[in-house]
Amino acid sequence: MMNWTNELKDNPIPWLLESNPWTKYRTLTDLLDLSETDGEVINAKSDLLSDENIIGLANEIKDWIAVAPTRNNDPKISYFKLRILADFGIKHTNLNLSDTINKATQHIIDNLFAVRGQIPERPKKGEKFKKPDLTADVWHVSPCNSPIITYALYELGVRNVQVEKAIEELKSKWIDKRGWFCHFFFVESQFKKLQIGCPIAGLMALDIFSKVPELKESEYSKFAFEPLKFHKDYGKTLYYFGRSKKFWTFKYPFVWYNALYLADVLTMFNFLKDEPVVRELIDWITNSQSLDSRFKPTSVFMNYKGWDFSNKKEPSPWITYLCCRILKQYSVLPDKRSPSHEISDQNAMRNLQPGSPEIIDSTI
Repeated sequence: MMNWTNELKDNPIPWLLESNPWTKYRTLTDLLDLSETDGEVINAKSDLLSDENIIGLANEIKDWIAVAPTRNNDPKISYFKLRILADFGIKHTNLNLSDTINKATQHIIDNLFAVRGQIPERPKKGEKFKKPDLTADVWHVSPCNSPIITYALYELGVRNVQVEKAIEELKSKWIDKRGWFCHFFFVESQFKKLQIGCPIAGLMALDIFSKVPELKESEYSKFAFEPLKFHKDYGKTLYYFGRSKKFWTFKYPFVWYNALYLADVLTMFNFLKDEPVVRELIDWITNSQSLDSRFKPTSVFMNYKGWDFSNKKEPSPWITYLCCRILKQYSVLPDKRSPSHEISDQNAMRNLQPGSPEIIDSTI
């Protein structure tokens, strides 16, 4: 396997550590492998929790899903914002999130976390379209939203019966390559023809399975990957998901189906290391870096204007961190070395110079 630092043209670590609180914290813990008890990490976490942007994001989801979304890829939806907080390293005990967590776990259908809104139905012939009441107390589950809530809760550190049951139920949905499919009327005909699951549903399931040790290399993960593999080989749009310009984009948050999201999830699995789709994603990332190994967003959500990952004119520390994390994940082998090696490697990464033969990857 590659030494992930050799895939970089330059060392972005000092720049990442001088950027914003969320990038600095995750760089220290994920790229430099520092412990939560390390003084620098403790200070970075304190800065993260006191940041106005982070506090504002937490406040925005206090009402949870007060109004039903009109589309699943709306970045304003509460569960996407909860996921961002989880991605940044926030825990459920931080920022007075307990009330939000209670609301997120209040509506459960068949052991899965539900979202407000009605399941789309085929319009009946001759009937006029009637707008639904978006504030009605109607909830449903689906493979492209319910898993996001489960993932966010798990990453936030929530370990209760509801989360355990949600993961078990998700397992039961992926016992073959057809997986958990929404079967909405506008995609049902293609499913009947192809008998393959939905790419975004498989990706979101893999996102969760990657975090649970006993599921990470399991048959459930392998089945969840099948729609993604099929989609690449299929070579055209599958259930409205394509692999064109909109797919190949450095875009965050992970609201919908794109290459950065795929790369971040798929590189977590050892059984996928030799898959062509994964190698394709890694090549795309390494070939997209600037001379100083920084990455610019190529598409943004205007709802997050002001955040570093929503400015296409400047390199984004967070996007750059994600790309570095992806490269590191891809390089990981079972670590059989001593802690002393890890410490020396952390120092080496801080002082990395392009092409330096002395650098030892902490993941080898």
